[in-house]
Amino acid sequence: MSRTGTCFCVLCGLPAAGKSSLAEVLRGRARSRGWDTLLVTYDELIPARNWREAEWKQQRKTVLTCLERFLHQTHTLSDQTHKHTDDDVWMHFQQIHKQSESQTQTQPLLVLLDDNFYYQSMRYQIYQLARKYSTGFCQVFLRCSLDVCLQRNQRRSLRVPDEVLVQMSERMEPPDESRNSWEQQSLTVDSTDEVTDEDVQKLMNLLESTMENPLSPFQDDSQLKEADRQICAANVLHQADQMCRRLISQAMTSARENQASSDVLKVLAKELNVLKTRFLQELKTELHHQVSLSPEEPIDIEKLLMTAERAFKRDTQNCIQTQINEH
Repeated sequence: MSRTGTCFCVLCGLPAAGKSSLAEVLRGRARSRGWDTLLVTYDELIPARNWREAEWKQQRKTVLTCLERFLHQTHTLSDQTHKHTDDDVWMHFQQIHKQSESQTQTQPLLVLLDDNFYYQSMRYQIYQLARKYSTGFCQVFLRCSLDVCLQRNQRRSLRVPDEVLVQMSERMEPPDESRNSWEQQSLTVDSTDEVTDEDVQKLMNLLESTMENPLSPFQDDSQLKEADRQICAANVLHQADQMCRRLISQAMTSARENQASSDVLKVLAKELNVLKTRFLQELKTELHHQVSLSPEEPIDIEKLLMTAERAFKRDTQNCIQTQINEH
C-alpha cells in the first residue's frame, strides 16, 4: 500500500526566529494525528564552516538530491535512482526517517524543512520537487525583528556571526502570494514573542489542507523551464532594486556627514534615483538578452548580483564626484 498523502512544509525566517522550536511543536501535533514526520534541518546536514560559495551551493544541491531520492524511494518502495548522492547526507536522511516513521508506511507524511530560505529561489526549488512528485507544498514564514534575533543569537551555543545575520536580514524575501502564484499556500507567524496555540492550530489546518490538495506535475518540461526563468528574472530585479536603494541611502548619508548643502543633497537625490531607474532597466534588458541567448543555461543569481552591485557602486561614486565638482 502507498501513503495517503505527503506534504512539504518550508519553515523560513532569520536565524533565532524560532523555526526549530516551531518544527518540534508541529512534529508533535502531526504525530498525534497519526502522521509520519521527517524533519530536515539544514544546519545539521550542512555544518557551520567557512564554505566557499561554490561549495555551499553544492551542499544545498546535495540536500535537494537526497530529498528527491527519498521521495522516489517513498513513492516506489525502491531505491534504484540517485546513486551518486552524498553518502553521509543520505545516511542522515535514512536515520531520521527510520526513527519517526510508522511500520506500515501508509500514513500521511509531513516533511518539515528547517532553514533560513531567505531567497524565494531557494524555496522555489522545494516547490518544483513537490510538484514533480505530486505532493503538497506550503510555507511558514516566522517574522521576528532583527534586534530580537540578535539578542536570542547571543544566547545560543552555536551562534551565527552578527554581520551574517544582519546581511541575511537585508536579503530576506518573505513569501509574497500577490506576486507569486506558487506561494499561495503560505502563512506568516509573528515569533517576536511565544507562538500561540491559535497560531499552531492555523498551521495545522494549513498542513491538513495542503496534504489533501497535492500539486499537479508540469505536463510540459518547457512550461517548467519558462516558469523557472520568470522566477529567476523577477528575483534578480527585486534584489537589484533593494541593493540600489541601499547604496543610494548610504551615499546620501555620507554626503550629509560631509556637510553637503541642502541644494546639493536635493540634486544628488534626484540624480541618483534617475541613475537607479536607468540602471535597473539596463539590467532587465541584459537579463532578457542572456536568457534568449542561452535559454537552457541557468542564471547564476549570486554572481550576476555581485557584478551589478560593483557596477552601480561605481556609477554612484561617479555621480557624487560630478556633483561635488559642479558645486
